[in-house]
Amino acid sequence: MLPYFKKYLIAAYALSVLIPVASLAAFSVVMGGNVVKTLPGLFSSLMLFVACLYALPRIMGRQADRKADAIVSLYNDACDPPAFLEQAAVPAGAVKAPYTEAGSWFLSFYALALADEGRAEEAARIGENMRASAAQTQDPKVRAALFVNMEPVVLRLLGAQVALGVVEEAERLLVGAVDEESAQRRNFLAWERGVLGARLDGDDDVLAEKFEHVRSQAAYPLRMRVLAAADEAEVRRRQGDAARERECLRFVAEHGNRLPAAAAAHARLAELGA
Repeated sequence: MLPYFKKYLIAAYALSVLIPVASLAAFSVVMGGNVVKTLPGLFSSLMLFVACLYALPRIMGRQADRKADAIVSLYNDACDPPAFLEQAAVPAGAVKAPYTEAGSWFLSFYALALADEGRAEEAARIGENMRASAAQTQDPKVRAALFVNMEPVVLRLLGAQVALGVVEEAERLLVGAVDEESAQRRNFLAWERGVLGARLDGDDDVLAEKFEHVRSQAAYPLRMRVLAAADEAEVRRRQGDAARERECLRFVAEHGNRLPAAAAAHARLAELGA
């Protein structure tokens, strides 16, 4: 949970006390006496308190996670960096270094959106804090998670070669981990290794295949599909495939909303007279 949303937990614990107290007070008025003084009343009050203490923090925790997901969705699904930055500024500001796994997850999107809006220095500061946080973390799985969250920011700001080093370090930290979450991270890292390797090797055939796969899959967040389409358009341009370049550019222009890639796609389509 992000630090900003810890207020949800505070509210949950407060309600865990207030609800039993209010219920018992109301019941005592109805019964004409203090029901806590009786054994059944005492037992009921304790059970109500335990039930609230168990359920309410979980409910509030899920609500906090949904709120964070809704904010990130402005970027990942609506492709609207300015709207995301506006909504995310206060929660992002509450995340202090060293970053936790949840904090670095949220800030990775925040840094990318900052870069989209030309605020590269602010994005770089977040990236540096991510690197420092990973260096301070003793748990290999948590450190790997921080590297995974850091990799897209490193790629954007420092390029494929440095990002490949982040991928390799994360893979090293996950060797031997058998849990499902680690397996998902290994899959992500393997995919990124393939893309980064193809970028560095200049292998446009591999890049075109990978970018087309992402663009065509609705399971990916729309922002990722748009960026993959923009990258694919550039590959198709180098390959001299004008028809597929236009196809990719139209996808970016139609779905990219306020991402920088959308404006670039509109400009390129105008050049092509499409």
